[in-house]
Amino acid sequence: MFLSRRLLRGSLKSLCLSWGLIWSSLIQAESPRPAPPKSLPLVMETSDGGFRKTTLWKGGKQRIGNRELLGSKTLFRKQLWWFQGIAYDIPIVKHAKVDRALRKLTVNKRAQTIIGIKRSGRYMPMIRRMLEEEGLPLDLAYMVAQESNFNEMARSRMNAVGLWQFIASTGRRFGLSINRWIDERRDPLLSTQAAMRYLKHLYGIFEDWPLAMAAYNCGERRVQEAINTAREKGLKPHFWNLDLPRETEHYVPSIMAQAILYNQRERYRFAHLKTAKPMDETRVQLPVAFSLEEVSRRAKTSFQGLLKLNSALYRGFPPMNEDHYTLYLPKTSHAVLLDSLKRNPQPERTWDQNYNQLVQDSPHMMRLLEQFGAPVYFRVKRGDNLWDLAKKHRTSVARLKRWNDLKQNPVLRVNQRLKLYVPTWQVFREIAKLPEMKSSSKLMAKKIRVRRGATLSLLAKRHKTSVNKLMRWNRLKSAKSLRAGQSLIVGYRRVPADSTVQRNYRWIKVPRHATLSHLAMRYKTSVRQLMRWNGLRSAKSLKAGQNLIVGFSDKVFKPVSKIRKIRVPNNTTLSHLALRYKTSISQLMRWNGLKKATDLRAGMKLIVSKPSNLRDSDHKVIRVRSGDTLSKIAMRYRTSVKTLVALNDLKSKNLLRLNQRLLVPTLTTNES
Repeated sequence: MFLSRRLLRGSLKSLCLSWGLIWSSLIQAESPRPAPPKSLPLVMETSDGGFRKTTLWKGGKQRIGNRELLGSKTLFRKQLWWFQGIAYDIPIVKHAKVDRALRKLTVNKRAQTIIGIKRSGRYMPMIRRMLEEEGLPLDLAYMVAQESNFNEMARSRMNAVGLWQFIASTGRRFGLSINRWIDERRDPLLSTQAAMRYLKHLYGIFEDWPLAMAAYNCGERRVQEAINTAREKGLKPHFWNLDLPRETEHYVPSIMAQAILYNQRERYRFAHLKTAKPMDETRVQLPVAFSLEEVSRRAKTSFQGLLKLNSALYRGFPPMNEDHYTLYLPKTSHAVLLDSLKRNPQPERTWDQNYNQLVQDSPHMMRLLEQFGAPVYFRVKRGDNLWDLAKKHRTSVARLKRWNDLKQNPVLRVNQRLKLYVPTWQVFREIAKLPEMKSSSKLMAKKIRVRRGATLSLLAKRHKTSVNKLMRWNRLKSAKSLRAGQSLIVGYRRVPADSTVQRNYRWIKVPRHATLSHLAMRYKTSVRQLMRWNGLRSAKSLKAGQNLIVGFSDKVFKPVSKIRKIRVPNNTTLSHLALRYKTSISQLMRWNGLKKATDLRAGMKLIVSKPSNLRDSDHKVIRVRSGDTLSKIAMRYRTSVKTLVALNDLKSKNLLRLNQRLLVPTLTTNES
């Protein structure tokens, strides 16, 4: 009995040894690099990408020590982890989740993995070089494979964008520009720099790369909460013990699987794939006046290829909120562009200057924007009004009203969603096809403030127009829609086409105990207008010290005409006109052939300025202080009461208001 047991044990032992030999031979046949005996010294094979291959199997962790490696020991790269004969500088462990992720990449998602490996050749050298310069583990580059599969145009369901899948808030936090014109999350170089800063920040918090990678996926706060929970349960706070979101629990093992797969492509039958060529573009900075189409023509490269290289300019147009912009060019095209700029440094068409002029409020331009422009949505915040929103978003009130189906005097709601269209390169391509405007002038609306008791018929008669035109110009449904204090267009006048209109809002700081009715009376407007301009729901919303819009003015800067003529009003004198138009009585008499001042007649045409008389302003504006009178002001500024009355069109010498603006002369004027 005892002998039979010994024989049975011997046969089982020999059977196990034979199976072990067969299994080891199978492993050696499958594995690209068999494990050498332990007596061999440690040998590292270095390459341009860093330390990647080894001929020695050494389980567990291995300190870098003083070995000569391309990736040397740094504050962020302190250890090597060995797995299946290959060294890694991020933790790679044998775990069921890692095996599951590896099986998913090589079987279920094999097609996506093939695409990612082909793309990786373009970005991996750049990413590894930047990681090495920052002293970070080189294997962090495989986070990109997991995040975006090396697709710079990738966008997740959480609106994370780019190679490193930044959401907008995190991207801005680490220095990326994200607005309606440019999205630097799609710039491979800038997004990688931002990712380096973010990873350093995370490692500084957790001092553990699996935890830092987990925080990159779900946020620092969520990982810190999981660490605190694990400590309360008496567990060690490492990644495998934490209660994290399901996506994050699979995220870190997937990065480990990506690192294993990319370093053992022969083993998983990916060795035959050809990767893309590395990035070799140069960066060029140009003024925004140069459109991408013009750059492509000057550099003799394709426009679509230029758009593909500069996916951060996702509108296909330079960022209009900047003076200069940076774009990528093929190295072969860089010298061609420089030669073209040396020959002709001026852009063919100044897009930045024509931005607001070309995209006007005409129906045709509106249709072009709606057809070829890009829609942008934004939310109304407390205190917003259409005028401020139009100025902020570089558009017009008319466009906002049209695109959002708003009424004549809309009341905006907080958190209301509004839409506008911004130009793209297609819009300006269509505009470039239009014939140039031949007219040297343009129309400007003439507006008045409707007084109490006025009607459309009276206003039409006074301003020599018709009721129908007034209704059409002001979009009035009926004559009864007219309200006191309303701004009304009563006609149009022509101004030179090269003149520019600048709208300046008039702001004040609300004094103590002021009311909207007092302010409306002082600044010649209505309470309703003040409420609409400032987004006030009720008159009680006014607060002392608040900044308040009380009006605006359209200042037209136009070329000076050769001769300026006026029609002489009633009850005026040459001295008044000389003061008002900054000239002298003798000059007026000489220009108009008057022998004496009494020859002036009401209604006659009078020349009041010529080019030779034009000079800088010799007046300044002051504010009336408490206790001021005209005589005191005249004495203070060495002038006369008569001069102040004429300069400011004062009806009475005694009617002065606190904070009233007055013109006072700074230079003496000849009245001889």
